[in-house]
Amino acid sequence: MKRFLRYGSYLSLLLILAGTALWLSYGLASFRGKAGLALLVTGGAGQAAYFVANFSKLRTRNSRLNFLFASNLAVVVLLVVAIVAAVNYLGVKVHQRFDFTAGKVHSLSEQSVQVARGLKKDLAIKAFFSKENSNLSRFQSLLEIYRFHSQKIQATIIDPFMKPELAKQYEIKADGTLVYEYNGKSTRSEEVSEEAITNAIINVSRQKEQTVYFVKGHGEPDSGDSGENGFAIAKTGLEKLSYKTRDLFLFHETAVPKDAALLVVAGPQKPLLEKELFLLENYLFHEEGRLLLLLDPGQGSELKPLLKKYGLALEDNVVVDADPLSQFMGGNYFMPVVSNYPEHAITKGFGYATMFPLSRGLARVTPAPANATVTFLAATSPNSWGETHYEVEVKTEKITQDPEDKGGPIDIAAACEASLGGDKKSRLVVVGDSDFALNKYVVFQANGNFFNNAVSWLAEEKDLVAIAPKVAAPRTVSLTRSAGRLVFFYTLVILPLLVFAAGIGIWLLRRKL
Repeated sequence: MKRFLRYGSYLSLLLILAGTALWLSYGLASFRGKAGLALLVTGGAGQAAYFVANFSKLRTRNSRLNFLFASNLAVVVLLVVAIVAAVNYLGVKVHQRFDFTAGKVHSLSEQSVQVARGLKKDLAIKAFFSKENSNLSRFQSLLEIYRFHSQKIQATIIDPFMKPELAKQYEIKADGTLVYEYNGKSTRSEEVSEEAITNAIINVSRQKEQTVYFVKGHGEPDSGDSGENGFAIAKTGLEKLSYKTRDLFLFHETAVPKDAALLVVAGPQKPLLEKELFLLENYLFHEEGRLLLLLDPGQGSELKPLLKKYGLALEDNVVVDADPLSQFMGGNYFMPVVSNYPEHAITKGFGYATMFPLSRGLARVTPAPANATVTFLAATSPNSWGETHYEVEVKTEKITQDPEDKGGPIDIAAACEASLGGDKKSRLVVVGDSDFALNKYVVFQANGNFFNNAVSWLAEEKDLVAIAPKVAAPRTVSLTRSAGRLVFFYTLVILPLLVFAAGIGIWLLRRKL
């Protein structure tokens, strides 16, 4: 009985600790909170019984000292209980995630976070996965991250083999199909990835369809060409963001189509006709138009008067960049690599490099128009210059900076806005290179992201202006043959010999003692 009373005090303290933590964390509305309150009451009753049973002993002097010691101990225990309960409460009520991986592979991209937080109504996901589907755990992991950023995302996992009536109702043809439902609209996907989920959310939650027109008829690369010199990958990237893409022969039209979110003029080999220039100017300054111009060196001289109204000038040069970073990243003197960007919505969050093969420089017009603003988006390194005698020096294989060549950094991309009165405005993005969006270059680092973000900014799709989802990159160490030998002898020969020698030394020293 004495042993029971002795250890009963410790047991009651444990009950108080556990009960307080559960009660404060979950509240009386949940079963766990009620159970915690019951444990707290039981522990308090047990502690009271202990003091009543030992009251006569506590009256003696020694027992009084023990009582004081026990009281101090009880205060310390109560403080520990309070701290643990507070930490547990914060752990339940304040949910936070930390991703310590170098590539942040367990976090969502800024784009996905913006899309998730932008949901105004509940998004229902019907996930048709069988128990044997290997993508089920991947989906659940991604869903947890999305729900951390938005509680409006709800998902129901349905086994299509256990509930064939639901599979028939939703016309499910493959195990692993995801059906997204939002505000009366629905879409589906069979891919489990951050990119696929974010694009599906964009598709189903977008208020209206956006159409991007690629202007044709001047020798531009084909947006449907999947070869190295086509724009198929860039076009597919826009379609993944739920844009519609169409080709447009502008000289056949009497006006820019009303459903155009923006026009893309990319790499024309022949000048635009006077009628097309008139339609573009009317579209921009009377219809609040949006235009993306990708103009290689020597192209687009007929567009200079239009660009002047935005305060922007095309320079007649070719950028030569002698920066070692370009060589290291796989570029050359005529393929500048950009890694630093000014503050703008298009380049916000960029942590990757972009490459612009054979690009030209851009400059501000002075005096600048009062109603227009120009923000440069990308510039080459200080070791670059604008070569004005490119063709001559390439033939002689003597690429040198002449006194008339403009020194770096050279601006090669710009975003422009023109105020049309009131809240009306038009937008324009100009890049002194179209090759960066070709199939063979658009997959380099952030080239595709730069193109997509330029389109999204022009279309005023704020949720889409961010860096694309991150992917894990392999982390390897490359050793030379001599470095490999050094590591081998150091770890397998030198270190073991040092340990052996230290052991022998200690043994000899102990023998002398």
